[in-house]
Amino acid sequence: MSTDQDHGAPERRAEDRLWRFWVSIAAGTFVVVSLLVGLIVLPLRDEARFDPWGAICRAIGIRKDAPTATGKTSGSPASSVTWSAGTRLALLGASPASGSTIVKETCAACHGETGASVDPQQFPNLAGQTEEAIFKQLRDFQTGARASDIMAPIAQALTEAQTRDVAAYFAAQKRVEAVGGSPTAPANIVELARIGAPARGIPSCYSCHGQSRSGPEEAPVLFGQSASYLEDQLKKFASAERRNDMFARMRTIAKQLSPEEMHGMAIYYGDGGAAKP
Repeated sequence: MSTDQDHGAPERRAEDRLWRFWVSIAAGTFVVVSLLVGLIVLPLRDEARFDPWGAICRAIGIRKDAPTATGKTSGSPASSVTWSAGTRLALLGASPASGSTIVKETCAACHGETGASVDPQQFPNLAGQTEEAIFKQLRDFQTGARASDIMAPIAQALTEAQTRDVAAYFAAQKRVEAVGGSPTAPANIVELARIGAPARGIPSCYSCHGQSRSGPEEAPVLFGQSASYLEDQLKKFASAERRNDMFARMRTIAKQLSPEEMHGMAIYYGDGGAAKP
């Protein structure tokens, strides 16, 4: 025997389904309208032209005129050189004698036959520079990691073995000491070079470029370079015009230096590291 309650159950279930259907429609409509208002209507309040994609990008924090991302970020290694066991062993086997012949034919016109530059303001002194530093820069010129209309074609004409030989030859020459006769650096610059500025996140220059060579293998010795050349390189690192420093080390440091500090640091190293009394 059925009851009135049993007869009413199908009708209530049908009503429940219908109610849930319209609730779902209402909720979906609310979500869609909210998205349209939040992503298009509100961002377009100050825009005269309808640009839905631009409005959506602005709503999620991307500017319409934002620069396109490139493969190289400021924090990524810009050089392909790796200091593997194979690289180190290959450098140990380099021939300075073979490098001497290449230097006389290819490098001497700018860097001098013994690595003493013919124009230190334009071309760095390479005599007594570390083998690793010279090898890395030549490899960066070859791969395009460091740009130069002069050096790129010259470096690219060398084989990898010749590149190592040239680096070994220059490294074996007597280092050029102070050049240019610049006035000695003030005490605050000396402190910046020797101790750094920890509060500003600037490490000691000596930690990488000092005579003890305690830094990365590719870090060059700076004493004996022209002050104007060093200042120019610091400016290029600061502006990211030069970006072949591994993990953006030099770009990070240089952009924190004031123009006066760059100038003073260049004088300090170009004058052989003397402190002003």
